[in-house]
Formats: sequence, structure tokens, C-alpha cells
Amino acid sequence: MARVVLAAAFIAIAGCCFSVCLGQGDLVIYKLNQATCTQYQVGPTYDCRWPANLNGAMDYQVLKGKIVAYKIQWSNGAWTDWFVPGYNDVDYKFNPAAMSCSVPYVANSMRRMWSYFYDHTHLYILCQ
Repeated sequence: MARVVLAAAFIAIAGCCFSVCLGQGDLVIYKLNQATCTQYQVGPTYDCRWPANLNGAMDYQVLKGKIVAYKIQWSNGAWTDWFVPGYNDVDYKFNPAAMSCSVPYVANSMRRMWSYFYDHTHLYILCQ
């Protein structure tokens, strides 16, 4: 009984909303299939799918996983800050001309910053 009172007091003091473990009954009984994430640094891919458009699933199509963050290394050796797909990665340039590619690559289309994977060294965190 004292353990329950102490736990309740801790929750009240902490001011948080979470459950407190008082025994072994808090273990998940199901198999957890969680992603494994790995960081990669690679050179230019010369794969036309990266700059083709704003497709947010290009990482699944090309790498069979989800890129959660990435950086680009510019020609002068400097690295960008981290980009997060769908949050801060729309490129400030666009595709001025159409190009033959296995995915739609039309003239005057917008693209993501990962378009520079085509011809720049880059670093990304891929979860599968």
C-alpha cells in the first residue's frame, strides 16, 4: 500500500501524465516490429528520380526505407543543416526542363533538396 501512495505522490509532484510501473505487469507481451535506423554517407547517385519532383515517397522507391533526415555537401566542402523530408526541404530551385526518367520529370516542376543526391555527396538517416 505504501508503494502505491508513494507512486501517486511522485506523479503529483512531477506534474506529468504517465503510468508508473509497480511490478512486472507493464511489459509488452507482443512482438515489437520497430524500425532500425542507420546513417549513411554516399557520393553522387546520378539517379534521375531524386530531382524529378516533390514526391515524398521517393526514399521508399529508391532506398526501400524512410529517410528521416539528411544533409548535402556543397562543392566547397560545407555541409547544409539537417533537412527533414516534408518539413523543411523544398528546394529553392526548380526543374526548368523536362527530362527522360522512370518517374514524372516535367518542366517547371518543384523538387526537394534531396534532388542534390543526384550530383553531390550526401548524408542521410534511413529507417527500415
